[in-house]
Formats: sequence, structure tokens, C-alpha cells
Amino acid sequence: MRLKHLHISQYKNLRDFSLNFDGSSFIDIFVGKNGSGKSNLFEALIEIFRHLDQLGRADNDIGFDYTLRYEINEQETEIEWKTSKLRINQDNDRKSLGQTPFPDNVLIYYSGHNTTVSSLVADYEKNFRGRIKGANLEDSRRFICIGPGYKALLLAVLLVQPEGGRAHTFIRQKLGIDKLGITKPGTDEVAEPVLRVELQRPEYARGKKDFDIELNDESDRYWKADGITKDFLDTLSHCIWSNVDALTVTEGYLSGDDRYVLYLTISKLQESFSGKWQELFRQFDNLKTLGMLDGISVPLRLTSGLEGNINHFSDGQFQSVYIYSIVELFKDRNCLTLLDEPDAFLHPEWQFDFLKQVFEITDTEARQNHVLMSSHSAVTLIPHEKQKIKFFDIKENKANCYDLPKTIAIKKLSSDLIKFSEQEQLLSIINAVQIEKKPVLFTEGSTDPIILKEAWYKLFEEDMPFIPFYAFSCTYINQLLTDNRIHGEMGGLPVFALFDFDKAYDQWNGLNGDVLATDPMRGLIKKWKNGESYALMLPVPQHADILRQVIKNSETKETFGGDSSCEIEHLFYGQAATAEYYHQEPCPGGSKVTFKSDKDKTHFAKTVVPQLPAECFEPFKPIFEFIAAKCRAQEEAQTQPT
Repeated sequence: MRLKHLHISQYKNLRDFSLNFDGSSFIDIFVGKNGSGKSNLFEALIEIFRHLDQLGRADNDIGFDYTLRYEINEQETEIEWKTSKLRINQDNDRKSLGQTPFPDNVLIYYSGHNTTVSSLVADYEKNFRGRIKGANLEDSRRFICIGPGYKALLLAVLLVQPEGGRAHTFIRQKLGIDKLGITKPGTDEVAEPVLRVELQRPEYARGKKDFDIELNDESDRYWKADGITKDFLDTLSHCIWSNVDALTVTEGYLSGDDRYVLYLTISKLQESFSGKWQELFRQFDNLKTLGMLDGISVPLRLTSGLEGNINHFSDGQFQSVYIYSIVELFKDRNCLTLLDEPDAFLHPEWQFDFLKQVFEITDTEARQNHVLMSSHSAVTLIPHEKQKIKFFDIKENKANCYDLPKTIAIKKLSSDLIKFSEQEQLLSIINAVQIEKKPVLFTEGSTDPIILKEAWYKLFEEDMPFIPFYAFSCTYINQLLTDNRIHGEMGGLPVFALFDFDKAYDQWNGLNGDVLATDPMRGLIKKWKNGESYALMLPVPQHADILRQVIKNSETKETFGGDSSCEIEHLFYGQAATAEYYHQEPCPGGSKVTFKSDKDKTHFAKTVVPQLPAECFEPFKPIFEFIAAKCRAQEEAQTQPT
């Protein structure tokens, strides 16, 4: 499925609106500031395909004329709706689609911010719900709307697929899942993997005694479900877990609550739905639409050792799971997928990584799925491979959409919209590198670059050979160190990162590479295995109170690793001028020195730190000397004659 052309007579601010698609990528991205018309385009597309899907039904109205051209299986189709008449290719005044190629599904992701999309989705689901109880398989819905409420269902359907398969492996790695199964009490072992399903009285049965369950047998089980719903529930009944370990669980029909709790053996589900994972999703989605599916989960254990559930995973982690699910589950069908600002509520670090993940999880199998994505985030665009972006703006109260070079689109989005924000910091990385031709040192804290600049010029009289940049968090820094696109933008310059000696140690330790320096007082250093990236741990100052929070064994210099507590401000602890900024905070085994308040960090960095004498900055010297040496070596290598 590939859209080729769209014309809309008038829908909101889309007036005499035309759009062409070049077909060179499986994904087209539309950007523009809020209110420019991006969401209106998606609303109009939903209305157009709904109108075509429901041709011949009563009350199937649409408030605008349109022309649509698309390609399915190398066959191009043009459909025009004008003055209430339908033309398909050269066939005028058609009454139905007949055998005209048409998308198998229209998949819609909405984050909830667009109430019109939510309303369109709700109306369609209401109409579908009225037909589904006795539906035949062919009546499964064409429009599938995936939002935040689908987290549990998507995760479950991907995890029940065979271990070692692409989908199963992707999810396990992406979310840090170690094992599937209920943990056996008093052990580290888990029972055989199961799927836990909770069913509640569906909407069609609420307030109606005729659907009461009295015998819980073939006559009234599952509130007398019919058609494909009954067939599916019967299949699930044949997959009930045998619980050979006799673990204590609540299961079966709970008459007092009028609900079912089913534990299904995943291996049996794999036998029943082998190669039919899309069908499994659609059937569970039907239960969800009926109001019958109240909960679904796979008991699991995370790589951290904790028992996990859906609440352990952030929205940021799940954005790529949403996209992967759509691509993987519908890869054998011709689909149009609409992603309406899926990055709207993401932290900038997730926005930056979002498109990279989307492209990583798609391949040639996904090319039947044409994805349209809207965004107003400049950060999301930075890693995008295409050099041209479809940009929305408004002129004379009319929406316009045209191709713009990516760099110009980023500039337009960032101007007056994200100033003085984390996003602007990230956007300026590339510009600064291109202008100054210096390596970058990424930092965790927003005030770290201020302190590092002050430290450098207290210790050295020469120009700083690197650019310190705030990069949001230790997790994101680790991603930047290993991102080939960042290395591409650096043009061969090395990349450095400075981690606090606290939980960030785990990110440093997890980097695949070679340890170059092992003295925590001078700064641990590791080189990434696959490129010129260097991860540095903050040097530990020689103050007994701080050493106690990091050094486990003073003779071997073994540390507490991720349980340590030393941030950049700790390097100035013990000075009379800084005493008021620290206090003792209770912790297991006693207390520890902490910086009193994050809100004081900017004042501390800009006002207090510059007043300190040069000797207070000595702990920085070893890591500065290492970075400077690498910078000099790089300069010398570039000036050598070829």
C-alpha cells in the first residue's frame, strides 16, 4: 500500500489542498508548529477511508470532496468523490468499491491529545461493537486504533511468540526482560511461561439477566458469546495452564465478581496460533472492543532481578514497541498507518532516538505498510535519514504543505518555540561541531558544562580543546556514545562523556569496550569497542566523607559501583565557601553527604564555583589531560600528509 496523491476540497484549514508522495520511503513525516494543519490532514484521511469503507450504508456522509490515488500490489487506483458521486479510475457514478483494491487495514496511533481523532475512533468502534458479537471472521474491523491503552495487549501478543523469533527477541532486548513465568516461592526459578487474561462482563450483557452465567458450561460460558468471539474463547479454554508446580493463583470463573481469570500456557497458544499472531491480536482486540477484556499480562522477571509488569516500562520505551507491533503484526497486509504526534509527550532524549528505532525495526517486509507520521518536534527530525521533510505552515488562514530541506525545517520548528530548552541544547550540538571543529564532551547535568569550563580555565591557560554539552541523562549519553549518526556528524572527531559516580556507573560499566584507566581518584576511563568514543567517570575527591561514599576497599580501590554517591558538586565539598550547600542525608547504614537542593545548582555553578581557588579544581586535571591528549592526537592525524 502506497499513497500517491491526495486532494481535499475543504476540511477545516485544508482548502483546495493537494499533496503528492514520492514513494521513496515507507515513512513520510509531516512537521509544523501546533495548529498548522498536520492533525487536520490525518483527520481528513480517516474520514475518507471510513467513507469508502462504509459505502452503501445509511448515514454514510462526508462533508467534503476528495481525490485519492494509491498503489496496491503494483496496481494503481484513483478514486474521486465529487458532488456526491463516486468515480473509480475511468468508471463514473459507481455505487460501491466492488473488487477495487483497497487497504486491508487503516492503523491509527493516537496519544490522546487530539480529541477529534479520539472522537472519530470512538464513533467507528461504537458502530463496530454493535455487529461484533455474532460476526463472521470476514467482519473483523478494518480500522484499528492503537493508543496508550494497548500497552499490555501489544506486549503480551509479542511475548507469547516463540523464543528466538525476531519479535520475541526484540521485545526482550528492548525492555530488559530476562525470563517469562511466575516465580516459584522461595526460589529464583520460574514456572513455565503463561499468559494471564482477565475477562469481565461485556457491554452487550450488562444489565441483562439473559446473559447470566449459572452453569459455566457450553450453554452460558463467557456470557453466551457467539460467532468468532465464542470460537476464540473456546480455543483459549483448550490452552488452560495445568499448573504442575501447584502454585497458588486465583483462577477460573469468580462468580462473586462475575469475571474470569485465565492462566494460559504459552506453549499451547503457540501451537494454536503458530504463524497467526495478527489473528491473535485481532481476536483479543475484538474482546477489548466488546468491553470483555479487562486485563492481559505475561508474568516475567527483568534483567535487574525484579518481577515485572506493564508498569515497569515507560512511555518512552513503549513508543518503539507501538511501531514495531504495527509493522510486525501487519507485515503481510496492505496498510495505511497514521501516527499522530507519537513523540508529543516524550522527553527529548526519547524524541531523538525515536526515528532511529523506527528505521531499525523495519525492513523490506514492512514496505506494504505506508506510515504517515506527524510531529512538531525539531529533535525528532535530527536523526531522520531523508534530507527533505514535508512542512506545514499557514498562509492567509490556509494550510500549506511543501517539501523543505531537513536543516531548514529544524530551524523553523526550533525558532521561538523551544528556546532555552533541552531541545535547543541538543540542536546546537551539530551546529557547534560544524562551526568550532572540536570534539564534544557530553555531561549528565545542565550545570556541568559551566563548572567544566570554569575548571579548565582555572587549571590551564590555553583554549579549551573540546565543547562540553548537557545531554539530559546517563542513559541518553550512553546512546549518544554508540550512535553512528552522531559519529557521522562529528566527521572523525572523538566523542567523550562524563558520568557521575553514582547509578550512572552502571551505564559506564555496561558500555562494550576496553578499560583504559582504573584509578577512581583520577577518573575511570573506557573506550567504546566500535569507535572513537570515551566514557569517563567523575574523579573521586580526596575527602574522607566523599571517599566513604564511593570507595569500598581503599587498598584495592574497589568501589560501590552504581551504589556510590558522588556528583560533580561533591568535588567542592569541604570548602568554607561551599559548606552551606551540603547536608547529611539518611541512608541505609548511616548517612551520606548530598547537595541540598537541585534548584540551587545553577547559582552554585555560576556564582560560587568561580570564586574558588585553582587548587579546588585539581581533581579534574587527570581527565582533562586525557581528553586534551586525544584531541591533540586527532589534530596531528588530520594534518599528516596523505
